[in-house]
Amino acid sequence: MEPRIPEKNKRAGLSYAVTDDGLELPVIDITHPAFACEMTEAEISAVIDRTMQDLRESSKMPPEAVRELPKRSILWRGTFESMGTFMSGMMTYLTRLGPQNLGDGYANELDRAYAATIMPLSFRFRLRDVAHQLAWCLSPALSVSPARPVELLNIAGGAAMDSLNALLLLEKERPGFLAGRAIRIRVLELDEAGSRFGARALQALRAPGGGLAGLDIALEQIFYDWSKPEVLRGVVAELARGAIMSGSTEGGLFDYGSDEVIVANLQVLREATPKDFTMVGSVVRDLGTLDSRLRVTATMKGRPAIRWLGLTAFEALAKQAGWKIARTIDSTAHHVVALHKA
Repeated sequence: MEPRIPEKNKRAGLSYAVTDDGLELPVIDITHPAFACEMTEAEISAVIDRTMQDLRESSKMPPEAVRELPKRSILWRGTFESMGTFMSGMMTYLTRLGPQNLGDGYANELDRAYAATIMPLSFRFRLRDVAHQLAWCLSPALSVSPARPVELLNIAGGAAMDSLNALLLLEKERPGFLAGRAIRIRVLELDEAGSRFGARALQALRAPGGGLAGLDIALEQIFYDWSKPEVLRGVVAELARGAIMSGSTEGGLFDYGSDEVIVANLQVLREATPKDFTMVGSVVRDLGTLDSRLRVTATMKGRPAIRWLGLTAFEALAKQAGWKIARTIDSTAHHVVALHKA
C-alpha cells in the first residue's frame, strides 16, 4: 500500500507501515531507543505539573478557540472524538508515538505539545508494561516446548501492539524462542482500521531487517463484542490444539468493561482455554491511589468513559471468575496484571 503522506525522516532500525488513510507511521518497537520511555519519578512529576498548567491555561480559552483545536491538531481531534466513549485504535496508536516520532506531514507543534502531556505518556507506559507482562507469561512454556505453536488472544487490541511488542521483546531477549513455530495473533475487535494497520505493521516487522524477520507470525481480526462473551468459546475451539495460549487486553476490557462484562469474559476464558492459559491486562488506578494532581481529570467534562476501577476491586472480580493475580506492574495511571487460573 503506497502512502499518501510518506515519512520523510525515517529512523534506522525502525519499520514503517501505512494506515487506511495513507499515513506512513513508524511501527512502535519498545526495544528501540526511539520508543524508550524509562523516566524517573521526578521526571514524571514534572510532566504532570506541566500538564496541569496546560489544563489551567486551556480552561481560560474562549469557546471558539476550543472548537478550533480539532481542526488544527490530529491528536486533539482524536481526544474530542473520544469524549464520553473511548479512543479508536488508530488514534490511540498515534497518541502513543510520542512527540519525536510524529511525522511532519500530518502533525504540528500543537500535536507534539499534546503528545508530551501525561495522558499520552501513560499510554506509552501502559503498552510497555503489558508487553513485558505478556512476554513474562509466555517465557516458561516457550523455554520447555520448542515446537509448540503459539496463540495470542488480544481483546479490544486495536493494532495489537502489545502482542507484537511482547514478541519483539522475546526475540531480542530470548533469541531462538520463537523460531520454528507457528504464531498466530487473534485480534478480538470491532475496529477494522486498527487491525488492518496491525497486519501491515506485522508484515513490515517480518520483512528482511525487521525485528521479527523470518518468523512464522500472522494476525487475524475476529469481530467480537465483549458483551457477548460466549462467542469466545467458539473462537478458542478453533485454535491450534496443543498451542501455548495467552491473552491480553491493553486499554480495553478491564479499563472500560462493566463488572458483569469483565467477570463473564474471564469466566469463559477460564473454562474454554487450556490449564496453563494466562491473561494480561491494564487496570486503571482508583482515585485513592492516583496522583492527587490527576484526580481533577476524573471529573472533567467530556472525558473518555474509563473506569477508575483500581487493583483491589479488580482482584475481587478476577477471584469471582476463578483467577488470581500472579504479578503486578504499577505505573502512573495504571496497574498491569498477569492472571493465572486459581
